[in-house]
Amino acid sequence: MASSLEDDLTCPVCCELYKDPQLLFCGHSYCHQCLNNHWAVNKARSCPICRRVCKQEPVANLALRNTSESYQREKEREKKEKESNSEVRCFQHGEKLQFFCKTDDEVICLKCRKGSHRLHKVQLLTHAVRQHKDQIKAALRPTEKALQSLKSGTCPKAQTLKYIQSQAQQAERQIKAEFEKFHYFLSNEKEARMTALKKEVERKREKVEERIEREIALLTDRVKKVEEEMEIEDAMFMQLRSENLINMAEHVGNLGYRVWEKMMEIFLYYPILLDPNSAPDDFLISNDLAGVGRSPHSRSNPIPFHGNHLVLGSEGYSDGFHCWNIEVGDSKHWTLGVCRRSANMNSVRPLTAEMGFWGLSRKGESYMLLTACKYSFRIHRRPRTVQVQLGWWHSVGNLSISGTVRFVDISDGSVIASYTGLPNGVQLFPFLIPEGHHSNLRIAPASPVLVIEHTVREGQNKQISVYLLYLFIVGLIIWIMLFNVNELKSH
Repeated sequence: MASSLEDDLTCPVCCELYKDPQLLFCGHSYCHQCLNNHWAVNKARSCPICRRVCKQEPVANLALRNTSESYQREKEREKKEKESNSEVRCFQHGEKLQFFCKTDDEVICLKCRKGSHRLHKVQLLTHAVRQHKDQIKAALRPTEKALQSLKSGTCPKAQTLKYIQSQAQQAERQIKAEFEKFHYFLSNEKEARMTALKKEVERKREKVEERIEREIALLTDRVKKVEEEMEIEDAMFMQLRSENLINMAEHVGNLGYRVWEKMMEIFLYYPILLDPNSAPDDFLISNDLAGVGRSPHSRSNPIPFHGNHLVLGSEGYSDGFHCWNIEVGDSKHWTLGVCRRSANMNSVRPLTAEMGFWGLSRKGESYMLLTACKYSFRIHRRPRTVQVQLGWWHSVGNLSISGTVRFVDISDGSVIASYTGLPNGVQLFPFLIPEGHHSNLRIAPASPVLVIEHTVREGQNKQISVYLLYLFIVGLIIWIMLFNVNELKSH
């Protein structure tokens, strides 16, 4: 029956309960809005069901509207009752759960509160739900902040990624600049050599043409004696042949080596390079990774730095001999040397030899070694360039290897200070510390040495060996003869 009543109260256009129903002259009723929408399309103002044209204005169907509204209210009341009946109730009393017992951490009804929970700490269920939701929201705030920082790119990992990208872009710019410089040099060198070749070709051509013209004039005057003078002229021409040709050795001989020699004046070689990732934020590393100074502004490095204020070399050494020059200039506060790179480089360690730092430090007019006793000394001549010599040698009389580092004034070759007994088999890295805002340290460029090796053939090796054996035998015979002469004299 309810379904039949709902069908009677449903608009045939929108198929919903009537809203402000309007009655037409034909007896059919429609929602006011549905009728207006239909007539907006159908200009004939006909009934949507029977198609009869309505010449009179529709009137409000009050009875149908009241019935429809009453039915709507009844449906809402039934819906609320169903929702209330579907609520979870107390399994003991069947009552609605309205309270929350904090003591037992459970939801209870009114009878439970008056009974077994009357002495417990109880609050309204709505208040307890609100408190728990607030606690959950508070617990979610750090997660939401972390999520927001990840999305916005402000978290440390995202900043590290951005820093890596900026490093890559900077390295790309420097590589492009170096190769552009290289291409510019080669292009200029090519143009200069092509110009020199063209000038020599022109000079030789003019010289040959001038000589040919002179020879033609001479031959014209001496046409009668051409047979007698032909041999003389040919000989003279052959003598001057080498002077008239282009000097190929001057233009293409050892061309790559000579260009390389000129390139060495433009592209410098540094024996060690600094590692900018090991430097603190207030250190300013040069673009060629060969100089370091102190900057009043910190770099935007997202990785926190907690280690010693120093910058390491990019490569470590554990055997052989190595040396490099450090230009200290007029700076009065600096420290340089070698150190052992351990796993805890991100922690502050005392700069002493016992902790793996072997270096020389200048504090004003005094110099000191990095030892626990802090012994200082003065030198008469202040070095502007300090050479660090690091090497490992076999000790005399045994097979053990000992490491040594020396600090030398490059101006006169005098040794300022030295360490012995450096560990063997452990990589030692160069380090620099500019200790003042006006202290700038720079690695001096080195001059590469070209080593030309001559290969001695096997036959020549045999000849040299026979010759040395012959000298040894002759020397042995002479020694025996001298020994016999001395024996005879003694008798």
